[in-house]
Amino acid sequence: MNNPKCPTCGFVFPWREALKQILGPSRKATALWGAQCPECGADLKVPTSRVLLIAASGIFFGSQTSTLLRLGDYSAFEFLLAMLWMIVGFYAIAIFIFLRLEPVK
Repeated sequence: MNNPKCPTCGFVFPWREALKQILGPSRKATALWGAQCPECGADLKVPTSRVLLIAASGIFFGSQTSTLLRLGDYSAFEFLLAMLWMIVGFYAIAIFIFLRLEPVK
């Protein structure tokens, strides 16, 4: 698992702190997908290519594994809900694998 760290000072973010800053309602950084290093105060962002990779991984792998759901007997609502949870689950896994920070220029 990739630990997000500041490229300026090398500070390693605790996952909870990094995700609260990047995805939370009160962002400290200027970038939409960004964080501010608590150690050196650097303004950091997740590169757009990484954001797209995270989103694409969640949607692709989540929707592909939804074919496994067809083995059970689900109503249409239960099937769509289970498929949504698979997409969200793979999206979360992709964040832990692909998240990287770089300075805002």
